[in-house]
Amino acid sequence: MMIKQVKLLVAIMLLLGTGVYAQQVYPTFSKTLDNGLKVVVCEKPGGNFVQTEVWYRVGSKNEVDGIRGMAHLFEHMMFRGTDKFPGDTLWKSVRKVGGYLNAYTTFDRTVYHQNIPKNYLSNMLEMEADRMDKFKVTQEILDIEREVVGEELLLGNNNWYRKAISKRYEGLHPKDHPYSVDIIGYLEEIRKFTAEQCRAFHNDFYSPNNAFVLVVGDVKHEEVFTICQKYFGPITKQRTIKEVDSLPNLFDHMVVEEKIELGYPLQIYGFTYPRPAVSSEDVFALNMFVDLMFNADNSILNQRLVKIDQPLASVIISNSSTWSMYPTTGVIDIVMDARPGNARVKKIVRAELDSAAVNGVDPQLMNDYIEALSAKLMLGSYTAENVASQLGMAEFYFNDVNVAFKEVAYYKAVTMEDIKRVAAKYFSLDKVRVINMLPPQ
Repeated sequence: MMIKQVKLLVAIMLLLGTGVYAQQVYPTFSKTLDNGLKVVVCEKPGGNFVQTEVWYRVGSKNEVDGIRGMAHLFEHMMFRGTDKFPGDTLWKSVRKVGGYLNAYTTFDRTVYHQNIPKNYLSNMLEMEADRMDKFKVTQEILDIEREVVGEELLLGNNNWYRKAISKRYEGLHPKDHPYSVDIIGYLEEIRKFTAEQCRAFHNDFYSPNNAFVLVVGDVKHEEVFTICQKYFGPITKQRTIKEVDSLPNLFDHMVVEEKIELGYPLQIYGFTYPRPAVSSEDVFALNMFVDLMFNADNSILNQRLVKIDQPLASVIISNSSTWSMYPTTGVIDIVMDARPGNARVKKIVRAELDSAAVNGVDPQLMNDYIEALSAKLMLGSYTAENVASQLGMAEFYFNDVNVAFKEVAYYKAVTMEDIKRVAAKYFSLDKVRVINMLPPQ
């Protein structure tokens, strides 16, 4: 795209508003049913397909010892059908009409999403409601799906990078932290799951007051509300389990610098640092700082380490969630050829972090960041999938779908003093630890 076209796109976006997309362009409505299920509808005109999603407030953070990996296993099992829609009815019916469906699990959430013809919306919501309410865990389903997940875990361990970061993950959080165990869990526990444990998990967490439905497309909100009332409204079960009340302080849990063996002839410095929960006032400033320092294509350390005539590193990879319900440990991986002298990379990173805490960063980098983010989100607003993702994250983490319309404004409000403050607070010498990942000796 020509530079003039990019500038024109940004200008148009600014005329429309500083959000992901202007609310007056894509009107968004919400309603909470009597059983606690919230329904969010975004009336995005055009196209014959709609995006439907059900977001459950359950992830690996809700597991306890003995059922590690249960949330991810349920993501698989929920596609196994109900009495009304048995077996692979869901898969076949959606694909038959040209639609697409999938799901994913994180530490915080489990999301089931589909892109379907809008005349199939009622059918899709009926099936989602039925598996929320009446999904049955049989021993046969459990046996099949835990073998699938077990194979997934074993295949992941055959990947040298995945295996190394899984091993590293075990030391990133205190033992009693909600994120202390990787999402996929432990194979030895998965193999011991019982159907009774699975049924209890479904009853506890797959409840209307622990979920919200999201529909984006050329639909009318009142019609969607009526459909959801018809199918989800009669579901009476409720989640009663509360989130944890207290957490270990990650600022007190210092990851000890250690060496981990890679099954590959590369070296990686994993820079770990404490990240606050999404509720923190620091979250937008910290996100911007991490991008400007490490992640963005024109970031300070990409320019210092990667995009030079004789690169000191091959790539910089962020292994951190931008938003998380609880404080967590962020990791930035700097990948290099294994060779003498790599220690200077650590010195360069340390010098840039210290400089940012005192002097901030180039103001032009901040301006470029805002313009790039604005253009990216504006372009993304043309697809129902991207719109749904933005709305879903806002609703899930802020309990306010309107945050999606204000995200750019929040980043624009970040000042240079904010950048200095988060650099000093989260990336000081006593907060950052480096895990040295080395090839086999």
